[in-house]
Amino acid sequence: MPGPGSRAKSKAKKAKTKSASGSSISTAQSHTAADADEIYVVKIDNAEGWDMIVNILCDYFQLPDLSTRNGLKKVHANFEAIYNRINVVYEKSTDNEKIRGAIIGIFAKMCVDSLLRNKLFDKGIVDKIIPLLNVDETRHLAMRALSTITHHGGSKIRVEIAKHGNAIAKLITDLPDDEKLVDLGIAVLAHSISAAVEGDEKPANAKVLKSIDMVDILKSTLEAVKRPHARPRHMIDHAIELVAMASMHAASAFKAYPSAIGFLVAGMRSKDWVTRCSCLGGLIRLYRLEAEDDQRNLDPNRFMAAVQRGVPSNLSSIVMDYGQYRCEMYLTLSCTSEFQRAMMECMQTRDLYALGLKQVELVLKTEFAIADGMFETEDPKTGRRYVDDFGLPFKMWSDSLPHCARAIRNKKKPKEEDLADILDIKYHIMKQRIPDAVRLAKKAIERNPNHAYFYYAITLSADNVQGLRAAKKGLKCKTTTPFVKYQLMQRAVQHAGDMGHRLLQEMPEAGERRWEEGIAFLMSALDDAKAYIEGAPPDNRHMKNVGYWYVLLTILLEDQLSPDLKELKTPLQRLDVADQFSQFMGVPPPKTNLRLAEKAAVKYYASGVREFSRVFAELDKYKVNNQKAPEPRSEQLEDDLESWLDEMHLEDGTREQFMRCGSHSERPKVIYEDVVLYRCSWCGNPSAGLRKCSGCAKSRYCDSGCQKAHWADHKKSCK
Repeated sequence: MPGPGSRAKSKAKKAKTKSASGSSISTAQSHTAADADEIYVVKIDNAEGWDMIVNILCDYFQLPDLSTRNGLKKVHANFEAIYNRINVVYEKSTDNEKIRGAIIGIFAKMCVDSLLRNKLFDKGIVDKIIPLLNVDETRHLAMRALSTITHHGGSKIRVEIAKHGNAIAKLITDLPDDEKLVDLGIAVLAHSISAAVEGDEKPANAKVLKSIDMVDILKSTLEAVKRPHARPRHMIDHAIELVAMASMHAASAFKAYPSAIGFLVAGMRSKDWVTRCSCLGGLIRLYRLEAEDDQRNLDPNRFMAAVQRGVPSNLSSIVMDYGQYRCEMYLTLSCTSEFQRAMMECMQTRDLYALGLKQVELVLKTEFAIADGMFETEDPKTGRRYVDDFGLPFKMWSDSLPHCARAIRNKKKPKEEDLADILDIKYHIMKQRIPDAVRLAKKAIERNPNHAYFYYAITLSADNVQGLRAAKKGLKCKTTTPFVKYQLMQRAVQHAGDMGHRLLQEMPEAGERRWEEGIAFLMSALDDAKAYIEGAPPDNRHMKNVGYWYVLLTILLEDQLSPDLKELKTPLQRLDVADQFSQFMGVPPPKTNLRLAEKAAVKYYASGVREFSRVFAELDKYKVNNQKAPEPRSEQLEDDLESWLDEMHLEDGTREQFMRCGSHSERPKVIYEDVVLYRCSWCGNPSAGLRKCSGCAKSRYCDSGCQKAHWADHKKSCK
């Protein structure tokens, strides 16, 4: 083992002085660069590898074993004295790169301890390392030191190293055949640049990011990974980390260097799930800051004006083929007209109960059936129009909903309790009081778990887990309508898609069952998106968002895709039709985050796969087959100090990992039968918390409700 831990104990015993943590260190203190023992100088000059040089210096400085916690504690106890002793030699050895390089290796090892790292950072360790990158003899050691520090380091020191990102990128470009340098350089860039670009609304360090030429860094990194290498796995992994993490706050660099976008799209075709989802996440983040909000409300005036102009012939043919009376335009027009007539009739009859029954019927037919209109009248003297309630307990028509719900409840008809709840829930939704709508829907489900509208209300929650579970249960309800069915379906796509790609980006450890759960979420989203696109009205306003998910998930999940994406020809045509319907109805499709990502995936798919398919195929060889990259020869490990700098032992001799890094973790092999197991046997909801049937231990359910609902079918096969 390189380093102080491998020194012969007899040498330490021969020393007459106390250790580094003791009260006197007379022998070590007597050593300086000016009067160093000629024996040590000769030893260093004759040493053939960095391993030997570091061992000599560790012995020279009387250092404890830096690969153990106990050794680092001793450094803590006497840090200033130890640092000063080492630094004196460093400053005096201006002409001896071997000594300077080995000292940097010692400091880098100390940096695995966060407190020591901070102390060394304050002492200017980065400024000591960077010049050694330009010296042939110390270049690898210096880059290895930066890799160790950025891998274990906090954001402050990683941001400081990021300032030198372009210098590191230049080395990668100038020395393309030095695989070790390129591998370490890309790792340093990935870990340091990520500290500058992380953050949601703004980057963690905008000033540093602005000073970096990100186009140069992206180009150097991706040009490097395209070249063949003997051991490319960690290099490619770190490149993925760099590109995916930088996409949001370095978006302009991606547009200036489109190959980086193509890299993300090509990565979605990897056979490794984390790689796929990391690249999808990077693609989605790329457009987050420029994306527009999704337009939720239909402008009735624009809609009516569009209808009066007439539906374009190509859209009219599509409507007729689907069924005119099933399309959203017709349903919205007819329901709006019926609602207005019902309101005028109520103005005359004051019958809120009758109005409520009609409102429930309309609410279950289409999203915009309840118009937020009002009663107006004209002053005969002034001619001015004003809002009047005509003796009703409301002025705005939307405010009639809770009054009508109360009127229905006052009739005390058991079968109509659901109707009153539907009106109250709709009222909360229209007023953007979603938590109130969810709370009321949950209470209604306790009374009647078979009405789909209640589950639809819960899907509007921002809670993906709660929303997806409600959507899946709602789709199995017997009491539903086409409108509610497709609302549930599109919400299921949104929730499952979000959960799946985010969960897999968290990189669960090998063997964790969350892998199967994350994949099940994505497959569930794709299944629902496919059913929605094939069955929902072509003019449904959610067709666009579901279509975007369908395209992205198809690229992510389907085994075989042609370079021209001919398999997506029909869905892409339907997306184009959905855009035309939006334009016709006076609601131009907003440039949402999902839309921009989908457009980029389609645009850069062919070029990205052509440019980077070999890169990801090479990565897949190691990850998907559970193969480890071939290890370098032992003499290489010693020469570069890899084994020593990478290792930290607990007192019981076991190895400790300080920081999880995607490039160093093994990926579990996904068994597709397990993916099926992680979906409820009744409603299809993907979850890790499903309960096994106690009879057969094969079927799984969300809860007793799903198990009871499935029993009629399941009892035939339950054994």
